[in-house]
Amino acid sequence: MYFGRHNLKETIESKPLPFEWLEELTKTLNLVYDDQCKENDRFFDVFGEIYEEDFVVIISYIHAKDPMLSPITIFISHDNVESSKEFKSVLKNLVDLSSLIIDDIVSVKEWLDYNSLWIENEFRGSKFYYKTTRENISLTIQAEKILNGELEKAKS
Repeated sequence: MYFGRHNLKETIESKPLPFEWLEELTKTLNLVYDDQCKENDRFFDVFGEIYEEDFVVIISYIHAKDPMLSPITIFISHDNVESSKEFKSVLKNLVDLSSLIIDDIVSVKEWLDYNSLWIENEFRGSKFYYKTTRENISLTIQAEKILNGELEKAKS
């Protein structure tokens, strides 16, 4: 499944962002926004992929008791960079940018400012692109795995 902003084939090769980084971002968001998470009975889930042209970080704000209850998901994309030093810098800026977006989301009881089209945003000298949807990324990934498993069985 392709989550990036370029209109590419679904079968495009990807690799996950480092698990440790995603896990750390998840823990950080849930800790920093602990009061809001408890108040809204929600938690953050983070996923990320690296593609040929860009990488994307997906942050879902999910209801703890009912994952289908209006999840809020932020997709943030950036073009790939040449060096690992630059990549680390971009990831740091991505975290800071995501915090600004999340601040807006958690500051409103019934946040409804969804936009499924990629919006360009210049942040600290880098171009990021983001969109917000109601998609629960964990369920999308699970469904994709199930469908791929079913398709593999049907091909045999």
